[in-house]
Amino acid sequence: MQELSKYLKKLRGEMSIRQVAEKTDISNAYLSQLESGKRNNPHPDVLKKLAKFYEIPVIEFLKKAGYLDQDISQEETYEEKIDRLFQYVTNKPDYTYGHRIKGAVTTEVKKFVIEMYQKASGEKLL
Repeated sequence: MQELSKYLKKLRGEMSIRQVAEKTDISNAYLSQLESGKRNNPHPDVLKKLAKFYEIPVIEFLKKAGYLDQDISQEETYEEKIDRLFQYVTNKPDYTYGHRIKGAVTTEVKKFVIEMYQKASGEKLL
């Protein structure tokens, strides 16, 4: 969690916590707790708001917060990346669609689900 707190401090730079709070709709007290390392396991929705504000892929915040392995290699295959992202999308608590896929769940089907999720959520994954 220390990695996330240091990362957030670095990203904020000269901005005040209040400025970030106003732009992200996250309380300044909560942001302060995240930056000081007093708050663990921030909800992925909080990380998503921060990623959007700082214009950084949400996957980076998920790694820093410990939701994903840090050593996800750049050398992963296309199919491995699609599998990983498909698992990420379908494991989100607010994901409610796509559970009744008929037939084999091929790489193309998984990619389609990921793309539809991106369009619905505005989150960039691919």
